[in-house]
Amino acid sequence: MMTKNFQAQTYIVDDNLTDTLSWLCQHQECFDSFHYDALRQTLIVRHANGEDEIFQGDYLNASYGILITAHNFARSPEG
Repeated sequence: MMTKNFQAQTYIVDDNLTDTLSWLCQHQECFDSFHYDALRQTLIVRHANGEDEIFQGDYLNASYGILITAHNFARSPEG
């Protein structure tokens, strides 16, 4: 098993919410806030360009001082 580098400027979201939150906490300068809804099991991140719902498979990039997200459109929300 590969260990994850939460200091890296980029991150691919997997099914481990704790890891995603750990990565976000290492890059707090690139977003304003995040909200996790436990009932809906959704993660919303607010940043300079608006807000994004984060899904498994999304590519997160903190390289430019703002959070850039790219959704994995090849994967349907149903799995």
